[in-house]
Amino acid sequence: MIGATLLGWIMLALIQVMAAEAGYRLHNWARARRKENPDDEDEGSGYVLSAALGLLGLLIAFVFSMAAAHHETRRDLVLREADAISSAVQHYQLLPEPHRTVLISTMADYVKVRRAFFDVGDDFDKIDETMARTEALQEVIWNEAGVALAIPQAQRLTVPVLNVTSQMFDSAALRYEALNVKVPDRALQVLILYAVVTAAIMGHGLAPGGRRHFTSTAGLFLLIALAISLVIDLDSPRVGSVHVSQAPMERVIKQVLATAAKLPPAARTSNP
Repeated sequence: MIGATLLGWIMLALIQVMAAEAGYRLHNWARARRKENPDDEDEGSGYVLSAALGLLGLLIAFVFSMAAAHHETRRDLVLREADAISSAVQHYQLLPEPHRTVLISTMADYVKVRRAFFDVGDDFDKIDETMARTEALQEVIWNEAGVALAIPQAQRLTVPVLNVTSQMFDSAALRYEALNVKVPDRALQVLILYAVVTAAIMGHGLAPGGRRHFTSTAGLFLLIALAISLVIDLDSPRVGSVHVSQAPMERVIKQVLATAAKLPPAARTSNP
């Protein structure tokens, strides 16, 4: 995907270069057809170009802010789920045996599935498969916690255990739903189209001077394409070059697996 993003960035820059050339030639063609005062229409081209570039900058900033907000939300959800899993394991360790051992063992399987949820990238078939496994383990955890809390000496933990368990399940569901929260395709299409049209306006505005200023304009088009590709990367955190850090989850996974490793060998189970 990084290679695809780079290819798209270069292609967009090349398309803008071609659009600028088309604008340049269109101006010269139109100018040649005017028999009188061919320079009359050239005076205001600079103002049009400035307005187009200014509006393009605002449009890029607007779409970028949307993508950045979605990226930040996904990052917060990773942290929220990591905190919820850590709290759940801490509370489960307060429950009586054999329920404590069963829950910790199940959580060891659960965190492995949650790691796989990110590792499968944007393959939605595999994502749905990991969510099905997640829900199956959630049912095991919920049922086991319910049985444990029915024991008289554990009933004082009912509210906190149910709360942290619900938070853990909700965090997993929210991360799944966040996959569909993206910058609208229409916004990206308009942004790309506007960048190409602006390039054509630039070529048209440079034509009166008789020079294309290829190096400087190509550099500007590369920067515009890079900004748009960054928006796309931010909006595709699983497969782009800008990833949502999974460090909080990795730390929690290590903690849970270390806790499960301390269980008696006979107590360790493998759940679906």
